[in-house]
Amino acid sequence: MAVRISVGCGVTIPVSRRPARAFAAALVAVGAAALPAPARSIAAAGPGAAAHPVTVLRPGRRPEPVIADPARHRVYVGTETGGSVAVVDDRSNRIVKIIPVGREVEDLTLDPAGRRLYAVSSVVSALTVIDTRTLRVVAGARNLKDASGVALDPARQRLYVTEPSANAVAVLDAGSTRLVATIKLAGQPLGIGIDTGLHRVFVGLNRLHRVAVIGESSNTLLGSVEVGDRPVHPFRVDPSTHRLYVVNSGSSTLSIVDTRALRVTRTLRTGRNPEGLALAPPDERAYVSNEGDPGTDRNSGFSASVIDLRTGKIIDTLATPRGPDGIAYDAATGNIYVSVEDSGQAVVIRLPPSDR
Repeated sequence: MAVRISVGCGVTIPVSRRPARAFAAALVAVGAAALPAPARSIAAAGPGAAAHPVTVLRPGRRPEPVIADPARHRVYVGTETGGSVAVVDDRSNRIVKIIPVGREVEDLTLDPAGRRLYAVSSVVSALTVIDTRTLRVVAGARNLKDASGVALDPARQRLYVTEPSANAVAVLDAGSTRLVATIKLAGQPLGIGIDTGLHRVFVGLNRLHRVAVIGESSNTLLGSVEVGDRPVHPFRVDPSTHRLYVVNSGSSTLSIVDTRALRVTRTLRTGRNPEGLALAPPDERAYVSNEGDPGTDRNSGFSASVIDLRTGKIIDTLATPRGPDGIAYDAATGNIYVSVEDSGQAVVIRLPPSDR
């Protein structure tokens, strides 16, 4: 059965209820990325409804990481070639500011109070700190090497930044952004996350298909956990349940790691070559963007998967333009935001209740 969906500017497109490449291509073809605001003709999804696009944004060239701050109605999108962070108001889905931070933004993280946003840029080897109230750059560090992943322990005021070309993790004081230690880790460290309750840092070793575990008190290696092929950033950690979630691009899987016992408790199938990962609290749904390429930027994916973490099954597959990368779930609106590298877009998709 086909339906017609408004994508704004007086344009509607016929769409099958099945995820299809034709739908993703139609979004690009009508130039939806230029829309100034969400299509107001679209009503909120009700029970039994299908996911549908709300609008498409242009955050900058080759967008990648995306994170949401539902409490403050903000979504942040980092861009690689654009070298910036786009700030989106999730109530209007308008870009309110684009903040230059340096080329190739690879990862983003927020402090729990939502007052500081941390962005790492690999080409300029930098960490940038943004005050989220003024939307100004207030600090940074330029003494890094190929900065690719970032994680914060607010209680200890420590930032951890992966440096894959140096096979290392840089440890910085979050207040001063001063480098305080460097931890050597072979295997191309990329993704990184912290169980702040246990004060353990988890680092994905992309070439070794493992996650290294570092004790914060000593900055020493406590062990490692074997996961899937090519674990990538971002990592997601739930300190309340002591679970780490890792997408493995090479094996097209999602690994769930017990951060106390340091073992994989479940391995779930994703779409082909996943890249982005988001969770819906309280850990009942995972959203995975399927880039369709294990690290060469020859993107061929057209979808994002919705995974029920209770059953371990994919319950929905959402169509996207080619090359979905970062993904974020916004609990305030029930929308997901998917960055699309190839077309320089961020697609906003309204989820039905069954997908949340």
